[in-house]
Amino acid sequence: MFTRFEALRQLGFKLKLMKDDKYLVSKVHAENTWFTTEFIEDALLSWSLALSEENLTKWIGERSHLDEVEYSRKIGIICAGNIPLVGLHDIICAYLSGNQVFLKPSSDDRVLTIEVIKALGEIDPKARIKSVEKMNGMDAMIATGSSNTRRYFEYYFKDVPRLLRGSRTSVSVLTNETTPNELKLLSNDIFQYFGRGCRSVTHLFLPNDFDIQRLFESWIDWSHIVMHNKYASNYDYQRSLLMLNKAKFHENNFMILLEDAALKPPVGIVTYSRYFDLTTINKKLEIHGDEIQTVVGHGFNTAFGDSQNPQLWDYADGVNNLSFCMNLSD
Repeated sequence: MFTRFEALRQLGFKLKLMKDDKYLVSKVHAENTWFTTEFIEDALLSWSLALSEENLTKWIGERSHLDEVEYSRKIGIICAGNIPLVGLHDIICAYLSGNQVFLKPSSDDRVLTIEVIKALGEIDPKARIKSVEKMNGMDAMIATGSSNTRRYFEYYFKDVPRLLRGSRTSVSVLTNETTPNELKLLSNDIFQYFGRGCRSVTHLFLPNDFDIQRLFESWIDWSHIVMHNKYASNYDYQRSLLMLNKAKFHENNFMILLEDAALKPPVGIVTYSRYFDLTTINKKLEIHGDEIQTVVGHGFNTAFGDSQNPQLWDYADGVNNLSFCMNLSD
């Protein structure tokens, strides 16, 4: 019997093929120039690896009975568009639950999202996933946007079960024992997708005597990022603004390091704060828990270099969206 599990496994193979489809990649880039060829291919490869048989088995576990049921609940999904395929996990969860899926892709990520949904429909003709412009008559909602947009969602969808997400970012805790290789891996967590994702590291917690130059030496491989027009414009603007305000900062001609408590700085800036005692960091992380998606570092939930490649069981905001979709059908 053909199963949704098998459909997702086959989708993983298709996503790997899409990575090599130059026409598709160029079409996606033309829609949103923040999505470079490199980052589009990264996203497709990451998802193709995530949807391996081994990962799907580990994730779904004893929920294989999902393939035996279909429900009539209508789940609406409003996707963000800050990085390629950022809404795919929600779509997969709703599909697996056996419910109907009504999708509103972001205008910044419409081409690739629709192409992936089309591919899933070709694999499983019974898949009930439709792209719509308006969310009318939904039985449940999953919506992701800015913190301001989330307040709108909260009001608009107040009468149905809902899973709503606002803006978050990620941070990293370094020590003097952090190795050069780990700092190099951290550069991927920072610069991939231009730091625009909720799992992008935008703030560093550094020991009081940590040498900033160690960071610049380890991140040099990302110097090409400033060749991107939009990123360069942001970098130049933020640099000019800081200079105008006579602020102290460090730079290396493609990014700015600024000592500031803000966890989510503008594109082109990574903020940092100093600490004397690691125990104080845990308190800060707890205080800012609603603003942080993940923490990169030893003893925390994400290893260096892994923040941009979450597993299927790494749920956004720590909320299990698969269980959310499944429980609607009880």
